[in-house]
Amino acid sequence: MSNFSDYVNVLLSLAGGIGVFLLGMKFLSDGLQAAAGDRLKILIGMATNNRVFGVGVGALVTGTIQSSTVCTVLVVSFVDGGLMTLAQAVGVIMGANLGTTLTGWILTIKIDQYGIPLAGIAAIIYIFSKRETVKYIALGALGLGCVFLGLLFMKSAIEPVKNYPEFVEAFKIFQANDYFGVLKCAAIGCLLTVIVQSSTATIGITMVLASQGLIDFKTAAALVLGENLGTTITAVIASLGANNNARRAAYFHVLYNVIGVFYATLFFQTFVGAVEWGMNAFLGISDLNSLDNVAIGIAGVHTGFNIFNVLVFLLPCRLVAQILESDLATRVFISLKMLRKEAPNSPEIEDLLTVVKRGRDSYIQFIEIEGRVKKVLDYMVGQLKISLLNLRNCIENTEKDSPEIEQIFIMEKQCDKIKTRLQGILTSFIGSEETATPAVQQRIFAYERIFDSMESASDYIAQVAKLRLRLLDKKTDLLDYQKQDLFKLNELISEAIDNMLSVLETSQRYNPQVVENHEKKFAEIKDYIRGMRTVFWDVSSGTITDTIVDDSYSNMLTAYRKIRDHLRSTGNAFFGIDRD
Repeated sequence: MSNFSDYVNVLLSLAGGIGVFLLGMKFLSDGLQAAAGDRLKILIGMATNNRVFGVGVGALVTGTIQSSTVCTVLVVSFVDGGLMTLAQAVGVIMGANLGTTLTGWILTIKIDQYGIPLAGIAAIIYIFSKRETVKYIALGALGLGCVFLGLLFMKSAIEPVKNYPEFVEAFKIFQANDYFGVLKCAAIGCLLTVIVQSSTATIGITMVLASQGLIDFKTAAALVLGENLGTTITAVIASLGANNNARRAAYFHVLYNVIGVFYATLFFQTFVGAVEWGMNAFLGISDLNSLDNVAIGIAGVHTGFNIFNVLVFLLPCRLVAQILESDLATRVFISLKMLRKEAPNSPEIEDLLTVVKRGRDSYIQFIEIEGRVKKVLDYMVGQLKISLLNLRNCIENTEKDSPEIEQIFIMEKQCDKIKTRLQGILTSFIGSEETATPAVQQRIFAYERIFDSMESASDYIAQVAKLRLRLLDKKTDLLDYQKQDLFKLNELISEAIDNMLSVLETSQRYNPQVVENHEKKFAEIKDYIRGMRTVFWDVSSGTITDTIVDDSYSNMLTAYRKIRDHLRSTGNAFFGIDRD
């Protein structure tokens, strides 16, 4: 090139093309995700212990939303939320890798010049349409137009380069002529994908370079192998705030591609020869080094690699999952800081909340946190039950510095922290276009009501503990009948919480009998508190009693009534009952 400005112009034009391409992929994926709606979550949730079906689900979802990253991240979040086992996840992950190859074939369609009119028409429909489904489909079409427009910009930026000998010589560094050359090209493809965070974008760049004659078909094939490996980093990042099983799902994704790239590079000439044979046998294309055919050849490499990798892993994938879950592997991962030391049935609060802070306020992100929400609900209900047990012990004992009282106040602070964090996250979805549907908004408001009610219940449990401390400070105590009645009341509320926990675990939230039992339990508690207060009034009016004890006991009954009301409201929100 004649001067520095020529380099700058090429790089800026190429960066602009990549930017438009990535924006198009975002619009395409977001539009298709939103159009798919709840069907996306349902489809992934259909994955069963049949690994072939799981592969099909993963391929179908990824082919539909045009993003293996979104599908894989969703799988990680589902495993994290307990909605999917690792054994089920591995099939879907393999299918996601297979489904993403469809995008490569779309990029081979020679309609670059139609990118602008497609994007323009789709943009007009998106802006003026009132129907949500039409808007989302138009957004997807707008994204597709931007993808082709970005490819056109990249080709226009690269085209002058082939006329400059020094630039062509620089590209000769990337040649897959021997094994180390293949590894070098694969490493470059992996690094580019990690930086760009889109294997589709790097495959598009590879197609542009090959179609301009700057790299040959074998070099492009080696780059594609690395690009498959680079795309796994997103799932690893998504799993950082998740539990150990979700991390194992991300590690399987990495291992799956590492092993595939290993044997594909080790037997690279055989692999490329098989692709060339397949393209000739099925599509009648013999010369993949031709500038007209090389892009189709690259799409064939991408598809061939993933088909062969699925076939290799289809039988042993469950065995690999079992190995990742084994005690030996767990100890090794923990020693390498790749897994956490997790206490069974005692999730750390930060681990529960970290994942929901990540990502944009999209429908997919909302789906992702729902598994977390259920887990947090389970945790909070369990903590409330523990606090009630601690409350019974602190009413029975006469020690001011008992660990039970301390645990009650710790739990109250944790519940407040959970409510503040989750309500902030949930509120952010209220103003998002992608989650503006009535069904999603109703779920958001229900979750906010649940967490608000549970946090309020924890506040009143702490208030009872404070009233108990007040009595101990005054060197006095509740009467025996008062303690016995409070013990019974504690037991009734704990039983009601057990009922809520069983529903959370079995998901029978719409069973009329379950709803009726819920209302019956809390009506029984209300009647019992009313009876306690009647007895208290009768005793207080007939004998001389301690004013401090009377006042504390009366306030305790009021606090217990509030606990009952807020727990009932929690259940009503969970069951979809529109009343407090």
